Amino acid sequence: MVHRQSLAEAALETLPITVAVLAADGEILLTNRSWREFGPDGHPDDHVGVNYIATAKMDADDDEHARRAVDGIESVLAGDRATFAMEYPCHSPERKQWFMMRASRFTVDGDTHVSVVHLEITDRKLAEIAAEETAAQLRDERSTLEHVLDRVDGLVRDVTDAAVGAGTRTEIERRVCDRLVDTEPYVLAWIGRVDVTNNRIAPREWAGADDTPLEDDALVLESDQSHPAVRAVDADRPRVIQDVTAFEDADQWWPASAGDLFRSVAALPLTYGDVTYGVLVLFADEPDCFEDRERLVLESLAGTVATAMNAVETRRMLTTETVVELELTIDDPSLFATALSTALEAPITYRGLAYDRDGTPLVFFRVGHSDGATVAETATALEPVTAATVLSSYDDGVLLELALSDGIVTTLAEHGAVVRRFAVADGVADLTLDLPNGQSARSAYDLLETRYDRVELISYREDEQPTRTPRDLMAELESALTERQEMALRKAYYADYFEWPRDVSGEELAESMGISRSTFHQHLRAAQRKLLDELFTHDPTSEG
Repeated sequence: MVHRQSLAEAALETLPITVAVLAADGEILLTNRSWREFGPDGHPDDHVGVNYIATAKMDADDDEHARRAVDGIESVLAGDRATFAMEYPCHSPERKQWFMMRASRFTVDGDTHVSVVHLEITDRKLAEIAAEETAAQLRDERSTLEHVLDRVDGLVRDVTDAAVGAGTRTEIERRVCDRLVDTEPYVLAWIGRVDVTNNRIAPREWAGADDTPLEDDALVLESDQSHPAVRAVDADRPRVIQDVTAFEDADQWWPASAGDLFRSVAALPLTYGDVTYGVLVLFADEPDCFEDRERLVLESLAGTVATAMNAVETRRMLTTETVVELELTIDDPSLFATALSTALEAPITYRGLAYDRDGTPLVFFRVGHSDGATVAETATALEPVTAATVLSSYDDGVLLELALSDGIVTTLAEHGAVVRRFAVADGVADLTLDLPNGQSARSAYDLLETRYDRVELISYREDEQPTRTPRDLMAELESALTERQEMALRKAYYADYFEWPRDVSGEELAESMGISRSTFHQHLRAAQRKLLDELFTHDPTSEG
């Protein structure tokens, strides 16, 4: 028995938790090493003989935790419960600490005793607090996100309606700016256009801040590189200043008082395909407003606005009475037409563009080389040519049909350009393009300048067109023709089928389309009839 008691006491000394054994009246009978070393200021004290209950009651009036501890231990001593446990803080000036106290009743030789154990649970408590804070942060973020989504949903809907419902580009710009500044925390918005002749960004529509522009004048693309609008247009991607007060060039663009009006700025290029219609500059009265979620929404809105502008410009292109004419040269051996001309040592002239039934672009060139087999073989070896067919032969050359996976002609067509002239000789390509406006002209020129080594602008001018333009006629004719009828008409024209004597037969053209000769002539006659209908129906001399 003595051996077992000594063994138990020795084991108690090694426990890393503070333990005290109380008598039935609350007097401390025994403590272990951890209890003694926990004394204040590092002075060991076993507290044997001290009444634990009486000492704790002295603090119970001012300490809720002490009151709970006394009540719990007394209930265990009274036999009302076998155990009692509670958690409580015990912070020091140096660190925060939490403990769990556990009181358990037991008997020895018929006498009632209570063991009181204090176990430090600081690490667990800190983890619980961190988890609660994280949960609260997630709840706040979710609430914020729901608020953002509600706000953004209305913003996207209203801006889309404003852009799509407008009849002119100016109306789009005005409506979009007005709608944006109606949404917190945006306080100012402007949309600028790129002036191709002066290489400047000119603000066109404003909203917010009493409609007073903060920029003093148009922005020069080459000089004003620190301005977010210029950087957005040059890089074709959004630029953001999250805190204007930390932007070292802020005073160059905005007065010092502007810091009281707005704190962050976002500039978003308005781009559709390869065409940049301008830039949207948005100001908020809060710093760090344009975080990732906000930026993604605004990028989507900018794409919607650019799409609406493209639709308006396309409609205007079909009815405009003026066009922008560009004359330029391209000196770059990588241009496929130049590469073909160089390889064949022959001049090449563009004749037209069509699309096959599967949407494959078909480009027609007159090649000053009499050996059709050599021409086709040489063309097929070039990028981006996927197929080459000689449609007809002449004394001084051939008409070549090229199926392309990509190319300058199709890219320019996507910009709304009409290729009036495209000729290659001596390694240099000469182009004359008609475009619907200055913005499209700049975008087309910038694209060519980016893609090819040496591009020289020879002339830029706006020309008047008659009220009913060839573009009008072509648009109406394309709506009337079927795909096969249009293809038959284009191939016949590009191959000089209507010349006399003919260099190509209807059977050869039919074979190039994969149809019979009779079917080809049916398509061709139907297309000719519709073309004549368009010409004579709108001929002023036939009216009245």
